[in-house]
This record gives sequence, C-alpha cells and structure tokens, in this order.
Amino acid sequence: MFEKAATRTAKTIYALAIGVGVIWLAWLCLTHFSAWAAVLAFCLGLPLLALIAAPVVAGGALLTGVAVGLAVTVSSSFARRARSAG
Repeated sequence: MFEKAATRTAKTIYALAIGVGVIWLAWLCLTHFSAWAAVLAFCLGLPLLALIAAPVVAGGALLTGVAVGLAVTVSSSFARRARSAG
C-alpha cells in the first residue's frame, strides 16, 4: 500500500514539474526571441534545464511520495480499525 501510493505520487509530481518547466522554457523563448532564435535557445536551454532541474525535482517528488505514502498507510490503518470495531 505504502509503496504503490508513494511511487504513483512521486511519478505524477515529477512528470508535472518537468512538464511545467518545459512549457515555461518554451513560452520564455517564444515571447522573447524571433522564431529561429527561439528554436535555437530552446534546443540549447532544454538540456541545461534538464541537467539542473531533474535532480531537484526528483528529490522533491521523492519526499512528497514518501509523505503521501505514510499518510495513506496511517489513514488506512485507522479505517480498518473503525470497520472492525463495528
């Protein structure tokens, strides 16, 4: 139960954070540069963004996943106790 909730949450948070980073970089390039410069800046900036942001986002997703996994484990133990008491 813990592992399933933690893994699913961590993967979702990671995908959302990386997706938002890519969309932000694309928006930044397209609004501040001409078309050819935006493509060049995006192609050069995306690997740099990935190198910098991926470890930070992975750590945050891991911590969030563990917290959600603990919350699910604790709440499921309370729910089982309440059902069996009736």
